[in-house]
Parts: sequence; structure tokens; C-alpha cells
Amino acid sequence: MGTALVAAVAATFVLSACGSDGGDTAIDPGTGPTTRPTAEPTVGTYPSYAPTDYAYTLRVTCFCADANVPIRVQVVAGEVASAVYAHDGRGHDRGDPADDYRRLTINDVIDAANDTDAYSVQVEWPAAQDHPDSVYVDQDDHMIDEEVGYAISDVDVG
Repeated sequence: MGTALVAAVAATFVLSACGSDGGDTAIDPGTGPTTRPTAEPTVGTYPSYAPTDYAYTLRVTCFCADANVPIRVQVVAGEVASAVYAHDGRGHDRGDPADDYRRLTINDVIDAANDTDAYSVQVEWPAAQDHPDSVYVDQDDHMIDEEVGYAISDVDVG
């Protein structure tokens, strides 16, 4: 009798796992892929950001001189048109062009969120939003000073 009970519980678990909880799904049979992550997104499953013309504020945390200094990024036709420092900082003034490695689109940040080769990736992506608020990537468990964090804010589409 104990074996039958275990089998019934296991069958119930398997069948309930196949059901829908009403949350977002990766593929909507009526419209195709969603523009938001799944109800339980994982690294490698985050969708790309659809708009091609937008501006946003990027903060990059790393072991670098301009860590966490806000950069205003303008994207046109999916490419970075400009990236300027939004505040004065070490070695730059407000309005100065940011270095090339700071010229990132939101999709570049999402690519970091989808890095399946990284040791650890942490993503904050609100359910009703079409881009993450933050992404933190630790490339290697045995290395220091290679971690990078990205924070996205003040997104203006159009």
C-alpha cells in the first residue's frame, strides 16, 4: 500500500508541474514569443528588448575608476549613437563621452543576463517590464575583481 501511495503522489506532482499557473509563458500559442521573461526565468531564457530607438541611464559596477557613475545612453536603430557621463566623476566631467566599453544597448545588458558560461548571474526583472532593472555577473568563482553589475533606469522609448 505504501508503494501505491508514493506512486500516486509522484503522478500528482508530475501532472501538476505540467499545468499552467496563469503567469507569463515563454511562448504564447496565439502570438509567439513574449516580450517578458517567463514566470520563472533562468539564465539563457531572457528575451531581447524590442524597441530600437530609446535612451536610458546605465550604471556599471565593477572594479574600475568610473564604477557606478551614471551614463546616459542614446540608441538609434539598435546601435549606440551616444553615451555620455550624466555626472562629474574621476577623470571626466558631466557630458563627456563615455569610454567605448560603456557604450551598451539594453540588449547588451540582456546578453550578460543570458551568459550561461558565467559562474553566477543574478537578474532583477519586474514582471510587467520589458527590460531588467539590474544584472550582476560573476564570471569565475575562483577569480576576484572580474564581477560586473549593470543597472538600467530612466528608459525613454521613441
